[in-house]
Amino acid sequence: MSSNKKYTLDRIEEGMYVFWESPEEMNQLVLPTTTFDVTVEEGDIVCITFDGIKYHLEVFKEETLEKHKKVSALLEKLKNKSN
Repeated sequence: MSSNKKYTLDRIEEGMYVFWESPEEMNQLVLPTTTFDVTVEEGDIVCITFDGIKYHLEVFKEETLEKHKKVSALLEKLKNKSN
């Protein structure tokens, strides 16, 4: 049985990845950093698949970049609004 879900990497803490399920960000998944052979950074949007034996991870680079752009634009808008 295979299951896959989309997550955002919130933080790396004490050798653990802390992911939040997208888009609701209500369910948390915590896995050791040794789980994956792929480099992930805070804020990355990923797909995590569990095949019953092993976790697999795919980074959605374009989606992550778009989210970073939206967040930066919102921060800039807020910054300009306060001036």
